[in-house]
Amino acid sequence: MKKLTVFLSMLLAATTYGFAQTKTIHVTPYKAKIYVDGSEVGNGSYTLKFNRKTDFYVLKFEAPGYIPKQVKLFKNNPNKTIAYKMAKNEFYFNSVGPSGNSGGEEAIDIANKWFDVTAKKGMTEDNIWKRLMSIANKNFENVEIRDKSAGWIRTAWARTTFETGAGIQVARTRLEIKINTDEDDEITYKVKIYSEVNNDAEECTGEDCFEKSDRILKKYVDVINELQNKLN
Repeated sequence: MKKLTVFLSMLLAATTYGFAQTKTIHVTPYKAKIYVDGSEVGNGSYTLKFNRKTDFYVLKFEAPGYIPKQVKLFKNNPNKTIAYKMAKNEFYFNSVGPSGNSGGEEAIDIANKWFDVTAKKGMTEDNIWKRLMSIANKNFENVEIRDKSAGWIRTAWARTTFETGAGIQVARTRLEIKINTDEDDEITYKVKIYSEVNNDAEECTGEDCFEKSDRILKKYVDVINELQNKLN
């Protein structure tokens, strides 16, 4: 009888702690996509099952206008229900991209892409250079490369910091202009606006913490159009 009792106790413990355990997660906002170990499984809420061999799952949440969040949920977490709250993506609300933004702005796809800007025929190289430098200095505080002989301008990173309510978010932007040597009969420059964001600048401070974004801060949206108008 004693052996049977011990066996049943062990079986109960194995069932409770070693085999199928379930935990339900709830995410705010409720429309957030939920990924488990890289696979999308639902929106807003989901119930996970832990088997004997699974010690944890990697969860990721994504929602428009919110900073993506990734966490590990361990089997030994004593809670059966876990709530996660995503931080608002202030960079998103202060930028535009291929999908526009919440303010209804027109979709713009210019971040981290090269564009050609051709100078009007008859303009001298000195005049072109002055106009290029004027626009670079107008929109960015520091120009770190200004090589007239090579036709190369590059600004330093301009950083913009946002408080998200859950930490610090930093966006950085820079402008690069290079003469296009492939064109023989006209003076053409290649222009790119780099846009990157660090969503967790309090915890992650290195260069690797920044990721390229397909969005650009609103204050830089007209830079390329301004270059085209000045040279044409």
